[in-house]
Amino acid sequence: MAEPNEVLKTLTGLGHVSAEGCIPVRVRYRVLLERRGDELVAHGTLRGRHAGLRPIWLEPDAQLRLRSGRRLAIAVTDLVGDEAEFESTGPVGELA
Repeated sequence: MAEPNEVLKTLTGLGHVSAEGCIPVRVRYRVLLERRGDELVAHGTLRGRHAGLRPIWLEPDAQLRLRSGRRLAIAVTDLVGDEAEFESTGPVGELA
């Protein structure tokens, strides 16, 4: 049985992050899959060009396309230089 707030898996690789009205940005991602109560959530970091990430950070909904081709609905929550933090905003069960 999984412990609360237990990291189940870490995914890393190259992908793309995009948001409506924004040019997609190539990023290096680190995604942590974590169980919080009965829910599976994802959060992590993105590294890419600040100029490309900034417009996406200003949008409430974004999408991260992983190296595998799978997509994850995210919200970029912080941006400092070329590194952004994000949290999932949709189901992540298919990534586990």
